Amino acid sequence: MKRVLVTGASGFLGRALLPVLADRGFEVHGVARSAQPSTAGMKWLAADLLTEAGRVQVLSASRPTHLVHLAWEARPGRYRDDPVNRLWAEASIDLLARARACDTSRILGIGSCLEYGPQNGLCDELASECRPTTLYGQAKLSAAEAYIAAGAAWGRVFFPFGPREPEARLIPSLIRHLRAGQNFDCSHGRQLRDFVYVEDLAQMIAAVLDSDLTRAVNLGSGEPRSLRSVVEHVADRLRARHLVRFGAIDATGVDAEPIIATDIRRLREVAAGVPMIGFEAGAGRALAWWIDRLSGRA
Repeated sequence: MKRVLVTGASGFLGRALLPVLADRGFEVHGVARSAQPSTAGMKWLAADLLTEAGRVQVLSASRPTHLVHLAWEARPGRYRDDPVNRLWAEASIDLLARARACDTSRILGIGSCLEYGPQNGLCDELASECRPTTLYGQAKLSAAEAYIAAGAAWGRVFFPFGPREPEARLIPSLIRHLRAGQNFDCSHGRQLRDFVYVEDLAQMIAAVLDSDLTRAVNLGSGEPRSLRSVVEHVADRLRARHLVRFGAIDATGVDAEPIIATDIRRLREVAAGVPMIGFEAGAGRALAWWIDRLSGRA
Protein backbone atom coordinates (compact mmCIF):
# COMPACT_ATOMS: atom_id res chain seq x y z
CA MET A 1 0.00 0.00 0.00
CA LYS A 2 1.29 3.46 -0.94
CA ARG A 3 0.72 5.82 2.00
CA VAL A 4 1.23 9.52 1.36
CA LEU A 5 1.52 12.18 4.04
CA VAL A 6 0.43 15.61 2.80
CA THR A 7 1.28 18.60 4.96
CA GLY A 8 -0.75 21.77 4.47
CA ALA A 9 -3.57 19.51 3.31
CA SER A 10 -6.38 21.87 4.32
CA GLY A 11 -5.03 24.77 2.26
CA PHE A 12 -5.93 26.01 -1.21
CA LEU A 13 -3.61 23.63 -3.04
CA GLY A 14 -3.83 20.80 -0.52
CA ARG A 15 -7.61 20.46 -0.92
CA ALA A 16 -7.21 20.06 -4.68
CA LEU A 17 -4.36 17.55 -4.33
CA LEU A 18 -5.97 15.06 -1.94
CA PRO A 19 -8.56 13.52 -4.32
CA VAL A 20 -5.98 13.34 -7.12
CA LEU A 21 -3.67 11.27 -4.92
CA ALA A 22 -6.56 9.06 -3.81
CA ASP A 23 -7.43 8.42 -7.47
CA ARG A 24 -3.83 7.27 -8.00
CA GLY A 25 -4.27 4.59 -5.35
CA PHE A 26 -2.65 6.29 -2.39
CA GLU A 27 -3.87 5.97 1.17
CA VAL A 28 -3.89 9.66 2.01
CA HIS A 29 -2.97 11.15 5.37
CA GLY A 30 -3.52 14.90 5.53
CA VAL A 31 -2.03 17.24 8.11
CA ALA A 32 -3.81 20.38 9.30
CA ARG A 33 -3.50 22.57 12.37
CA SER A 34 -6.99 21.63 13.54
CA ALA A 35 -8.87 18.34 13.44
CA GLN A 36 -10.78 17.45 10.25
CA PRO A 37 -13.29 14.61 9.78
CA SER A 38 -11.68 11.54 8.18
CA THR A 39 -13.39 9.76 5.29
CA ALA A 40 -12.85 6.52 3.37
CA GLY A 41 -9.29 6.50 2.04
CA MET A 42 -8.51 9.80 3.72
CA LYS A 43 -7.21 10.24 7.27
CA TRP A 44 -6.60 13.58 8.95
CA LEU A 45 -3.94 14.39 11.52
CA ALA A 46 -3.94 17.59 13.60
CA ALA A 47 -0.48 18.95 14.38
CA ASP A 48 1.65 22.09 14.51
CA LEU A 49 4.56 21.30 12.20
CA LEU A 50 6.59 24.21 13.52
CA THR A 51 7.12 22.11 16.65
CA GLU A 52 9.36 19.05 16.88
CA ALA A 53 6.58 17.17 18.65
CA GLY A 54 4.19 17.87 15.78
CA ARG A 55 6.60 16.56 13.17
CA VAL A 56 7.36 13.43 15.17
CA GLN A 57 3.63 12.84 15.74
CA VAL A 58 2.54 12.93 12.10
CA LEU A 59 5.34 10.70 10.86
CA SER A 60 4.78 8.19 13.65
CA ALA A 61 1.01 8.11 13.06
CA SER A 62 1.15 7.73 9.27
CA ARG A 63 4.42 5.85 8.57
CA PRO A 64 4.34 7.24 5.02
CA THR A 65 5.94 5.68 1.99
CA HIS A 66 5.56 9.07 0.26
CA LEU A 67 5.62 12.67 1.52
CA VAL A 68 4.36 15.87 -0.10
CA HIS A 69 5.37 18.87 1.98
CA LEU A 70 3.07 21.83 1.22
CA ALA A 71 2.76 23.51 4.62
CA TRP A 72 4.18 27.04 4.88
CA GLU A 73 3.06 30.60 5.61
CA ALA A 74 1.06 31.69 2.55
CA ARG A 75 -1.35 34.46 3.62
CA PRO A 76 -1.51 37.28 1.05
CA GLY A 77 -0.07 40.54 2.27
CA ARG A 78 2.27 38.99 4.83
CA TYR A 79 3.93 35.81 3.56
CA ARG A 80 6.69 37.40 1.50
CA ASP A 81 8.53 39.05 4.39
CA ASP A 82 7.19 37.34 7.52
CA PRO A 83 10.04 36.23 9.85
CA VAL A 84 8.18 32.92 10.32
CA ASN A 85 9.61 31.93 6.93
CA ARG A 86 12.90 31.15 8.69
CA LEU A 87 11.10 28.83 11.10
CA TRP A 88 9.36 27.08 8.23
CA ALA A 89 12.68 26.49 6.48
CA GLU A 90 14.13 24.92 9.64
CA ALA A 91 11.01 22.81 10.23
CA SER A 92 10.95 21.65 6.59
CA ILE A 93 14.57 20.52 6.70
CA ASP A 94 13.98 18.68 9.98
CA LEU A 95 10.84 17.03 8.53
CA LEU A 96 12.95 15.85 5.59
CA ALA A 97 15.57 14.28 7.88
CA ARG A 98 12.95 12.56 10.02
CA ALA A 99 11.05 11.25 7.00
CA ARG A 100 14.23 9.75 5.57
CA ALA A 101 15.02 8.19 8.95
CA CYS A 102 11.64 6.40 8.98
CA ASP A 103 12.20 5.02 5.47
CA THR A 104 9.92 7.31 3.49
CA SER A 105 10.98 6.32 -0.01
CA ARG A 106 9.71 9.27 -2.04
CA ILE A 107 9.77 12.90 -0.88
CA LEU A 108 8.51 15.97 -2.74
CA GLY A 109 8.88 19.44 -1.24
CA ILE A 110 6.82 22.27 -2.66
CA GLY A 111 8.58 25.55 -3.26
CA SER A 112 7.93 28.74 -5.20
CA CYS A 113 8.83 30.63 -8.34
CA LEU A 114 9.96 33.42 -5.98
CA GLU A 115 13.08 31.34 -5.33
CA TYR A 116 14.36 32.49 -8.72
CA GLY A 117 14.28 36.25 -8.22
CA PRO A 118 14.56 38.64 -11.21
CA GLN A 119 15.04 36.91 -14.57
CA ASN A 120 15.30 38.12 -18.16
CA GLY A 121 13.35 35.19 -19.57
CA LEU A 122 11.72 31.90 -18.66
CA CYS A 123 12.85 30.25 -15.42
CA ASP A 124 14.92 27.14 -16.13
CA GLU A 125 15.60 24.74 -13.24
CA LEU A 126 19.04 23.82 -14.57
CA ALA A 127 20.24 27.11 -16.05
CA SER A 128 18.62 30.01 -14.18
CA GLU A 129 20.53 31.48 -11.24
CA CYS A 130 18.39 31.82 -8.11
CA ARG A 131 18.56 35.31 -6.60
CA PRO A 132 15.43 35.67 -4.45
CA THR A 133 14.57 39.18 -3.26
CA THR A 134 11.99 38.22 -0.61
CA LEU A 135 12.46 36.46 2.71
CA TYR A 136 9.89 33.91 1.54
CA GLY A 137 11.90 33.12 -1.58
CA GLN A 138 15.16 32.95 0.37
CA ALA A 139 13.70 30.59 2.98
CA LYS A 140 12.14 28.36 0.33
CA LEU A 141 15.47 28.22 -1.51
CA SER A 142 17.35 27.16 1.62
CA ALA A 143 14.86 24.31 2.10
CA ALA A 144 15.11 23.43 -1.61
CA GLU A 145 18.88 23.06 -1.38
CA ALA A 146 18.52 20.60 1.51
CA TYR A 147 15.84 18.54 -0.26
CA ILE A 148 17.79 18.38 -3.51
CA ALA A 149 21.01 17.43 -1.69
CA ALA A 150 19.12 14.57 -0.03
CA GLY A 151 17.97 13.18 -3.38
CA ALA A 152 14.38 14.37 -3.07
CA ALA A 153 12.29 16.29 -5.59
CA TRP A 154 11.39 19.96 -5.21
CA GLY A 155 8.49 21.51 -7.10
CA ARG A 156 8.55 25.26 -7.78
CA VAL A 157 4.97 26.50 -8.06
CA PHE A 158 4.15 29.53 -10.19
CA PHE A 159 0.76 31.34 -9.95
CA PRO A 160 -2.11 29.02 -9.02
CA PHE A 161 -5.72 30.17 -9.24
CA GLY A 162 -9.15 28.62 -8.91
CA PRO A 163 -12.02 27.97 -6.48
CA ARG A 164 -11.23 28.59 -2.80
CA GLU A 165 -8.28 30.82 -3.64
CA PRO A 166 -7.57 33.38 -0.87
CA GLU A 167 -9.85 36.37 -1.41
CA ALA A 168 -7.05 38.96 -1.34
CA ARG A 169 -5.34 37.55 -4.44
CA LEU A 170 -5.74 39.03 -7.92
CA ILE A 171 -8.56 37.05 -9.51
CA PRO A 172 -10.86 36.76 -6.46
CA SER A 173 -10.32 40.42 -5.62
CA LEU A 174 -11.10 41.40 -9.22
CA ILE A 175 -14.30 39.33 -9.25
CA ARG A 176 -15.51 40.71 -5.93
CA HIS A 177 -14.96 44.32 -7.02
CA LEU A 178 -16.58 43.96 -10.42
CA ARG A 179 -19.56 41.97 -9.10
CA ALA A 180 -20.16 44.80 -6.64
CA GLY A 181 -19.99 47.41 -9.42
CA GLN A 182 -16.79 48.87 -7.97
CA ASN A 183 -13.75 50.16 -9.84
CA PHE A 184 -10.76 47.84 -9.81
CA ASP A 185 -7.46 49.69 -9.66
CA CYS A 186 -4.36 47.88 -10.90
CA SER A 187 -0.96 48.50 -12.45
CA HIS A 188 -0.25 48.82 -16.18
CA GLY A 189 -0.56 45.03 -16.46
CA ARG A 190 2.27 44.40 -18.92
CA GLN A 191 4.00 42.01 -16.49
CA LEU A 192 4.11 38.41 -17.76
CA ARG A 193 3.13 35.67 -15.33
CA ASP A 194 2.46 31.93 -15.51
CA PHE A 195 -1.05 31.23 -14.20
CA VAL A 196 -1.87 27.58 -13.54
CA TYR A 197 -5.32 26.25 -12.64
CA VAL A 198 -5.22 24.65 -9.21
CA GLU A 199 -6.59 21.27 -10.32
CA ASP A 200 -3.99 21.14 -13.10
CA LEU A 201 -1.32 21.95 -10.54
CA ALA A 202 -2.55 19.11 -8.33
CA GLN A 203 -2.23 16.72 -11.29
CA MET A 204 1.33 17.95 -11.91
CA ILE A 205 2.33 17.41 -8.28
CA ALA A 206 0.85 13.90 -8.27
CA ALA A 207 2.66 13.04 -11.52
CA VAL A 208 6.00 14.20 -10.11
CA LEU A 209 5.41 12.32 -6.85
CA ASP A 210 4.57 9.14 -8.77
CA SER A 211 7.77 9.40 -10.84
CA ASP A 212 11.50 9.04 -10.27
CA LEU A 213 12.17 12.71 -11.04
CA THR A 214 14.54 14.40 -8.58
CA ARG A 215 15.99 17.89 -8.10
CA ALA A 216 13.96 21.00 -8.88
CA VAL A 217 11.05 20.90 -11.31
CA ASN A 218 8.94 23.88 -12.35
CA LEU A 219 5.19 23.54 -11.85
CA GLY A 220 3.32 25.85 -14.18
CA SER A 221 1.41 25.99 -17.45
CA GLY A 222 4.37 27.00 -19.61
CA GLU A 223 2.15 29.72 -21.16
CA PRO A 224 3.12 33.26 -20.03
CA ARG A 225 0.23 35.72 -19.93
CA SER A 226 0.21 39.42 -19.26
CA LEU A 227 -1.61 40.49 -16.13
CA ARG A 228 -3.61 42.82 -18.35
CA SER A 229 -4.86 39.92 -20.49
CA VAL A 230 -5.88 37.94 -17.38
CA VAL A 231 -7.76 40.89 -15.89
CA GLU A 232 -9.48 41.66 -19.20
CA HIS A 233 -10.47 38.02 -19.70
CA VAL A 234 -12.28 37.93 -16.34
CA ALA A 235 -13.71 41.45 -16.70
CA ASP A 236 -15.12 40.63 -20.14
CA ARG A 237 -16.88 37.54 -18.75
CA LEU A 238 -18.57 39.89 -16.27
CA ARG A 239 -19.16 42.60 -18.90
CA ALA A 240 -17.33 45.02 -16.65
CA ARG A 241 -14.10 46.00 -18.40
CA HIS A 242 -15.13 49.65 -18.00
CA LEU A 243 -14.60 49.30 -14.23
CA VAL A 244 -10.94 48.28 -14.58
CA ARG A 245 -8.45 51.15 -14.22
CA PHE A 246 -5.06 50.09 -15.57
CA GLY A 247 -2.15 52.21 -14.39
CA ALA A 248 -4.07 53.49 -11.36
CA ILE A 249 -1.46 52.08 -8.96
CA ASP A 250 2.28 51.56 -9.23
CA ALA A 251 3.73 48.06 -9.15
CA THR A 252 6.66 47.68 -6.76
CA GLY A 253 9.07 44.94 -5.71
CA VAL A 254 8.28 41.48 -7.03
CA ASP A 255 5.02 42.74 -8.53
CA ALA A 256 6.99 45.02 -10.85
CA GLU A 257 9.21 42.28 -12.30
CA PRO A 258 8.59 42.14 -16.07
CA ILE A 259 8.46 38.34 -16.28
CA ILE A 260 7.94 35.45 -13.86
CA ALA A 261 7.17 32.49 -16.09
CA THR A 262 8.50 29.02 -16.62
CA ASP A 263 10.08 26.54 -18.93
CA ILE A 264 8.33 23.21 -18.24
CA ARG A 265 10.45 20.77 -20.25
CA ARG A 266 11.37 18.77 -17.11
CA LEU A 267 7.72 18.62 -16.02
CA ARG A 268 6.68 17.30 -19.44
CA GLU A 269 8.92 14.26 -18.88
CA VAL A 270 6.39 12.95 -16.35
CA ALA A 271 3.16 14.86 -17.01
CA ALA A 272 2.91 14.89 -20.80
CA GLY A 273 -0.06 12.48 -20.83
CA VAL A 274 -1.95 14.00 -17.91
CA PRO A 275 -5.17 15.78 -19.01
CA MET A 276 -5.19 19.47 -18.14
CA ILE A 277 -8.08 21.93 -17.86
CA GLY A 278 -6.13 25.00 -18.94
CA PHE A 279 -6.50 28.71 -18.32
CA GLU A 280 -9.72 29.57 -20.15
CA ALA A 281 -11.78 26.65 -18.80
CA GLY A 282 -10.17 27.05 -15.37
CA ALA A 283 -11.03 30.75 -15.30
CA GLY A 284 -14.62 29.87 -16.17
CA ARG A 285 -14.81 27.37 -13.31
CA ALA A 286 -13.23 29.82 -10.88
CA LEU A 287 -15.63 32.58 -11.92
CA ALA A 288 -18.66 30.31 -11.52
CA TRP A 289 -17.49 29.22 -8.05
CA TRP A 290 -16.93 32.78 -6.89
CA ILE A 291 -20.28 33.94 -8.25
CA ASP A 292 -21.98 31.13 -6.34
CA ARG A 293 -20.04 32.05 -3.20
CA LEU A 294 -20.84 35.74 -3.47
CA SER A 295 -24.48 34.82 -4.04
CA GLY A 296 -24.48 32.67 -0.91
CA ARG A 297 -24.82 29.37 -2.77
CA ALA A 298 -21.29 27.96 -2.28
